[in-house]
Amino acid sequence: MLGGLATEIALISVAVTLVAAGAGWLLARRITRRLVRLAATAEDIADHGRIDVAVPDGGRDEVGRLAISFTTMLTRLAASRDAQDRLVQDAAHELRTPLTSLRANASVLRRLDELSPDARDRLVTDLQGETRELSHLVDELVALALSRLSEEPEDDVALGEVAQRAADRVARRSGRRVTVDDDGSRVRGRRGALERAVGNLLENAVKFDADGTEDVVVRVRSGTTTVTDHGSGIDPSDAARVFDRFYRADTARGLPGSGLGLAIVRDVAEGHGGSAFVATPPGGGTTVGFSVASERLWPA
Repeated sequence: MLGGLATEIALISVAVTLVAAGAGWLLARRITRRLVRLAATAEDIADHGRIDVAVPDGGRDEVGRLAISFTTMLTRLAASRDAQDRLVQDAAHELRTPLTSLRANASVLRRLDELSPDARDRLVTDLQGETRELSHLVDELVALALSRLSEEPEDDVALGEVAQRAADRVARRSGRRVTVDDDGSRVRGRRGALERAVGNLLENAVKFDADGTEDVVVRVRSGTTTVTDHGSGIDPSDAARVFDRFYRADTARGLPGSGLGLAIVRDVAEGHGGSAFVATPPGGGTTVGFSVASERLWPA
């Protein structure tokens, strides 16, 4: 009896072991099959550089979560590539005009001896203005390209101090008085980017209110920064597009600038979870500003 019982136990143990091994093999194959598909997709992306591929997903386990994360990563990469492509195309279009003008003026330089003194002065003035505008455009392109890729650490930032520094700098350059009205708002953000955004708003206000005598006003309220000028205002048809890259309203085409300043403001605002906006105050002029996400606000 003991011998028979031992034999039965041994056979049952072998059967159970085989069944467990088979079940484990099937389960492992099911899991690894999905991992193999993910690995094949990653290798295809690495070999061909294509990111518009379908990622196999499914399931609510760790492999399913990995597939979802992989899909999210590819979606963001695709959006980033599209944004870079648009930036390159827009930059090529905008750079073409000043470069064409510079080439035309360079060809005139070959006949410099034939020009009158007045014509020479106009030529030199044109060259200086075009090179200055080209340099400004390149600087803003670099700032725009890096605005979302900045490695500047986040810190406790007093928006009033940032606005005051930008106001002092713009006042020195333009000779206009800039008033800062601050409620003591503090946010968690990138100090340099926020100061650049406020500076762009101020430079834009001074440019469009060049003949004004009233102060340009910067207001900081609960994490929202606005700049108000007393110029001619903005047409409602242009309000929805002023933050687009390289967009310039008809009234601004004769003024210096690249059309990138407000686009940088929008990128900085969105990088802090907020948005950029434009409005027309009751007394005339224009109010342009940006906000940050409410969760970034710190006690004043």
